[in-house]
Amino acid sequence: MSTLKRKYGLFTGISMVVGVVIGSGVFFKAPKVLANTGGKLSTALLAWIISGAIMIISAFCFSLMANSIQKVNGVVDYVEAASNEKVGYGLAWYFTTIYYPILVATLGFVSMVYFYALIGNDGVFTTWHFWFATVMLIIASFVMNTIAPKVAGYFQVSTTIIKLIPIFVIAVIGTIFGLINGNLDTAFTVVAENATNNFGSAILATIFAYEGWVVATSINAELRNSKKNLPLALVLGSVIVVIAYVLYYLGLSSLVPQTSDLISFGDNGPFEALKVLFGIGGKVIFNLFVFISCLGTLNGLTMACSRGMYSISYRGRGPLVRQVSKIHHSFNTSIVSSLIGFGLTMFFTLLWIITFNTNFNFLGSMDELSIAFVYSSYVLIYIWLMKNKKDLKVFSRFIMPALAIISAVFFVFTATGLFSFVLTKETGGILNFLVFGSIVLIFMFVGVLFYKKQDIEIETVSYE
Repeated sequence: MSTLKRKYGLFTGISMVVGVVIGSGVFFKAPKVLANTGGKLSTALLAWIISGAIMIISAFCFSLMANSIQKVNGVVDYVEAASNEKVGYGLAWYFTTIYYPILVATLGFVSMVYFYALIGNDGVFTTWHFWFATVMLIIASFVMNTIAPKVAGYFQVSTTIIKLIPIFVIAVIGTIFGLINGNLDTAFTVVAENATNNFGSAILATIFAYEGWVVATSINAELRNSKKNLPLALVLGSVIVVIAYVLYYLGLSSLVPQTSDLISFGDNGPFEALKVLFGIGGKVIFNLFVFISCLGTLNGLTMACSRGMYSISYRGRGPLVRQVSKIHHSFNTSIVSSLIGFGLTMFFTLLWIITFNTNFNFLGSMDELSIAFVYSSYVLIYIWLMKNKKDLKVFSRFIMPALAIISAVFFVFTATGLFSFVLTKETGGILNFLVFGSIVLIFMFVGVLFYKKQDIEIETVSYE
């Protein structure tokens, strides 16, 4: 079986972290976070900082694993080493058939939302041409990542740089603007009346805005000097994201200092902020940048999704092992793996179409729930670090993994609706969890049918 070439450098690794995490979430979660923290900017900032700390702590622990274990799909390799082949296979199957396809389908949809907004055609989720355009965009993303993976890498770096521009403008110029005219002080002192106290929902919104960094580990077999570059990419990328998010939130609040206004504006909050700087044209400019930002996230997720089944066949398991494990000599990708990833993405795109065009709303949070299921598996990695990395100092071996375990349990507890149920007795989140859990069980049962290992010749991956 052929292996993947090391065609990506450190900047591609960092852009996978930054580019996948920063999509549209940071731009449009701000009002929601503020609305769930009693309208207090200081509490809202605390939610962003706590979730950012969770991301950095988790990424730091993963960087320790990346120093020791390198195969073909980072997080799967780590869980397999921390448990056994069965658990590793189960996670690989989950990533391949559920996690990646759901997120690709979600970003295809979100990207098209902002494209339609860019051309002045909002709110068309129920039209056939909107979903046709969404499918075409996803097809284009898979084609580029299949036949031109190096181009996809350059695209990832480019879109990451571009998407940081509006964050920089609002963060830096907005904060300076707020300090000069006193708007920042107003934002911290004035409390909105049109807000509620649901810190759990605020944390969930911010955690989801930080999610996606783990996708960077999916290209570790294609990253040059991955033993050094992958840990650097995970940590540096995470720090960049957290700093960008916190400064962006401060800048946004400086431009729209009345927290009640920011909550009322909802998704239009960033547009109103840019209107202060650029007038009515700010909305068009911002929509363009957000569209490009979403394209970068879509590309990064597609990179991972197209490699999912290959990471399973590399271990001699899964369907069509011999076909999936073949690397095209010109493209240096597994075409069959990409086709399977695309087919699964189309399935979840169909579920989104059903969700947005019918009254069946129990799949509306499947993107958040798919992430929660993954976080539960990370606990195995953190325990393994504490038990086996005897060469590490106390801080790296015990303190950080312990904090990561607490963070993972908290996130799962919040995303599955248990947090809201305990505080408010709200059952909607748990119902969504049960419906999504049923889909997961069906997919995992199918995965069991393909667990038997096949005898294929596997070349050793070099790590020069």
